[in-house]
Amino acid sequence: MTEELDLMGQDSDGGSEEVVLTPAELIEKLEQAWMNEKFAPELLESKTEIVECVMEQLEHTEENLRRVKKEGLKGSIHRMEIERIRYVLSSYLRLHGDLHSVHLFPSWYFPS
Repeated sequence: MTEELDLMGQDSDGGSEEVVLTPAELIEKLEQAWMNEKFAPELLESKTEIVECVMEQLEHTEENLRRVKKEGLKGSIHRMEIERIRYVLSSYLRLHGDLHSVHLFPSWYFPS
């Protein structure tokens, strides 16, 4: 897993710049976004680019595992890591979605 992934960012002039991240750095950014979302008192900006890149990386990694057909301990560890990343990703999406839906409806909409 030495390949690098691109994220697009905006610079101060309104142009776009590419940020190149390794898969490990990408997962670290996802975990940071997940923790921030989990403990933030308000709705944070969505990290759509990170989510899309992680999903791409998961698909690519799963495809490689199917092609190589890793068995034994090494294959189990890879599959377990994929499941862990999938959990963090789905938890982040669930948290962000739940907080977003609360902000969509006025407070009087929810019975107390």
